[in-house]
Amino acid sequence: GFYRQFGCEGLELMHMEEDTEYAVRVGTDSVIRPDMVTGIHACCLSDWMEQERSFLLEHYRKDLDFAHSIGAEYVVFHVTQVSGAECLDYHMLHTDKEVIDASCDLINELLEGQPYTFYFLMENLWWPGLTFLDPVLTDRLLDGVKYERKGLMLDTGHFMNTNPKLQTSGDAVCYLHRMLDEHRKLIPMIKGVHLHQSLSGEYVREYMKNPLSPVPDQQEFSSQVYEHIFRIDQHRPFTDPGVKGLIERISPEYLTYEYITRNREEHYQYLCEGSRAVTGVNVPPRK
Repeated sequence: GFYRQFGCEGLELMHMEEDTEYAVRVGTDSVIRPDMVTGIHACCLSDWMEQERSFLLEHYRKDLDFAHSIGAEYVVFHVTQVSGAECLDYHMLHTDKEVIDASCDLINELLEGQPYTFYFLMENLWWPGLTFLDPVLTDRLLDGVKYERKGLMLDTGHFMNTNPKLQTSGDAVCYLHRMLDEHRKLIPMIKGVHLHQSLSGEYVREYMKNPLSPVPDQQEFSSQVYEHIFRIDQHRPFTDPGVKGLIERISPEYLTYEYITRNREEHYQYLCEGSRAVTGVNVPPRK
């Protein structure tokens, strides 16, 4: 199929309830068969710590139950807390430790007593929570979650977003290796990698000189936030010559090429570039 030509063995899906379930379950002629799905990315709520616990449990159990029902090998869960206003003005209301402790409480309640057998992989962002900037806090998260098949999903682009001074892909490779040096004992817990590049530091540095203020209109406010986030979080191919060695050092069980593209042609091109950096194999351009 389309993805196998890049050396990929399966897909990671964002569970969008009816749309995803229709695509996966509609039958033998469906676009996506259950045997194609390796992982499910939970539809994560960024601003959740003031939400009702019953709402949060219901929201996430849908994703976890779906992953279990189709035999997914892993589920991805963002460990973060940030409101739209915080995204815009950078006045954070919670520390990494507060978010990690609250996340542990929620995750334990979600997973305790359930029949799940998949890996539960916790992913980093650059907002408060799991950032990979402090190995003590990374270890605190892993220690606080009681589920046996737990692990980390390292998102390379999200980690790049923690350092607006990065300018080149080579800078990013070095920055990731420094993080791995500090997390040396925890590298075996990095079961998965979301591989992409996000070198948006110039945008962030300019933005911080004159940050936006939230507008009253909710629709316009949402547009403000999403446009800002997607300018930070670029999801482009990570093609530096050092990428192969980086992945070999981590040796994850799952490697996901995670891109944001405008059409299938661009997605094909990104996969060509990104997979070549890891495998050394040239996939011919589409005709």
